[in-house]
Amino acid sequence: MTIGALVVTHGQLGETLVGEVEYLVGRQHRIRALSTLAMSAEAITERVREVVGTEPWIVFTDTPGTSPTIRSLAAISDGQAVVTGVNIGMLLSFLMHRGTADVHQLAERMVRDGRRAVEVKWARNPKQGT
Repeated sequence: MTIGALVVTHGQLGETLVGEVEYLVGRQHRIRALSTLAMSAEAITERVREVVGTEPWIVFTDTPGTSPTIRSLAAISDGQAVVTGVNIGMLLSFLMHRGTADVHQLAERMVRDGRRAVEVKWARNPKQGT
């Protein structure tokens, strides 16, 4: 069974991220987004539980310590994980490697790849030299 991805975020961030990665790599199966906008804590937990069931899924959330993360943690079971700080690099890594790794290996790899996608770049000013 292919590992699924559910992106649970405040507002429309999840839909935007899923749309962007599908734009880059094409339409994917078992990848979904869920906005928690106007949802109660119980409703978030129930909706995540409905989507992931008991099959292998990774739930991605935007911010640690907030309702998407806390309620997703309450909804998952064995063989599932919640990964916070979702970004495009992390989702691309997920899609590229989900067919060759189990949930644990995949989660660790995605976090590494997601961190590598975060960099600071400074403008080069030709008047200052290099």
